[in-house]
Amino acid sequence: MSQQMKSQPQNGTATITSQAFSELHDQYRGRLLNSMIAVARNLEEAEDITAAAFATAFKHLDSFRGESSLPTWIHAIALNEARNRRRSPRVPLESIEESDALQVAEPDATDEQRECCPQIWKALHRIPRLCRRVLIDRFVRGYSMKQIAKCQRVPLGTVLSRLFKAKRLLRAAWEA
Repeated sequence: MSQQMKSQPQNGTATITSQAFSELHDQYRGRLLNSMIAVARNLEEAEDITAAAFATAFKHLDSFRGESSLPTWIHAIALNEARNRRRSPRVPLESIEESDALQVAEPDATDEQRECCPQIWKALHRIPRLCRRVLIDRFVRGYSMKQIAKCQRVPLGTVLSRLFKAKRLLRAAWEA
C-alpha cells in the first residue's frame, strides 16, 4: 500500500488512492469489526459502526495528517462513532405503530418532488454506468453495502469508493 501513497510536500500530509484505501479496507475491516463487537456488544451495530467509520475516513481522507497510522486513525473514528451512537439511542422499529410505518414507507410526494424525479433520472444518465448502478442499488433498491459488493463481485471498499465518487458526480451532473 505504501507505494500507492503520494506525498504532498506543501503541508507534509499524504494522500492515498481509492485503490489503496480499498486494499486497506479489505485488510483491516475484520480487525476493526472485532474491536467494535467488543465495544458495541452487538454484531449488527458493530457492522454499522465499522462501515460508517470507513465511509467517514474515506470522505475525510484529505484531513488525515499522518500523525498516526491510517488504521489507527480509522479505529479512532470508529470509537467516536460508537460513542455518538451510545449518546443518542435509536428508536427500535418495533415501537413504530403500523399506521406510522405506512406513512414512513409511502410518504406523499409533493409537487416539487414529482418535478424533481425526472431531473434526477436525467442527471443519473449523465454519469458513468458503474456509478449509476451503485447509486441505484443503494438508494433506489435499498441494498446494503454488503449486498452491492456481493452482486457486483467487488470488495466492500470498492463499493464505498464508487458510492462516494458517484455522489460527487451526480451532484455535479445535477448542478450542470
